[in-house]
Amino acid sequence: MKISASTKLVGLIGHPIGHSMSPIIHNALYQRIGLDLIYLAFDIRPENLNNARIGIKALDLKGFNVTIPHKEAMIGLVDSLDPYAKKLGAINTVKVKDGQLIGYNTDGQGFIKSLKRKNISVKDKSIVIIGAGGAARSIAVYIGLEGPKEIRIVNRTYDRGKVLANLVNDLTGSYIASPASHIPDKSDIIVNTTSLGMWPNIKENPISDLSLSPQTIVCDIVYNPRMTAMLRQAERTGCQIVDGTGMLIGQALASVGIWTGKEVKDEYWQIMQEELDKL
Repeated sequence: MKISASTKLVGLIGHPIGHSMSPIIHNALYQRIGLDLIYLAFDIRPENLNNARIGIKALDLKGFNVTIPHKEAMIGLVDSLDPYAKKLGAINTVKVKDGQLIGYNTDGQGFIKSLKRKNISVKDKSIVIIGAGGAARSIAVYIGLEGPKEIRIVNRTYDRGKVLANLVNDLTGSYIASPASHIPDKSDIIVNTTSLGMWPNIKENPISDLSLSPQTIVCDIVYNPRMTAMLRQAERTGCQIVDGTGMLIGQALASVGIWTGKEVKDEYWQIMQEELDKL
């Protein structure tokens, strides 16, 4: 990769950040297609988030991604929001334009695209979403727009799950979402949107006490490790599984389109996938 005085910086902010594969797939793509960008990861503690915002503006980054635990806190620190991100109350992508930070959310878009690439449809299905944080908001709403039979939000804090269910219903104009205190026995698709099972806490499993049906599709947005404890349990039961790499690529490519204004081609997905498969 050639770096010059004209090379622009993009990146990722979060805490912790050592598990991230985003720099690998982004930089591989930029090198292959000739984008004069470099992508770096920055470990920003919550108490330093505002200072990071000031530094990003001063350094004139082209844009950056936002991951745990900053997706909701960053809402109050950007200068403006994409209308969709404003309704969600969480962002994962920021574009820097004329010194202003503009917030977007590409998580749900990336997740749905990852399912469609595996020929999985949520239409008329009973969906369970584990978690009610920033990623869950975008994923739940995008699923809601695809016409599922129902969406159950299972969260550690019941009231927070209720807030998300109400948001989904408001934004989709339907009454398909509701909070739940536990995962129903019969579900077509289960989606973990929490960090449970993420490196280094790889033994954590949000469905460890659940007796799965082999007909259930089990999805995890955690991508490091790629095969989480949750997905191993599901695979042993005979379930179809979807790991977090598809959503990682989908939301990443949507971010690239926002930052550059360029069309994102199908071949870009394959470039990023090939890099992940080398790991």
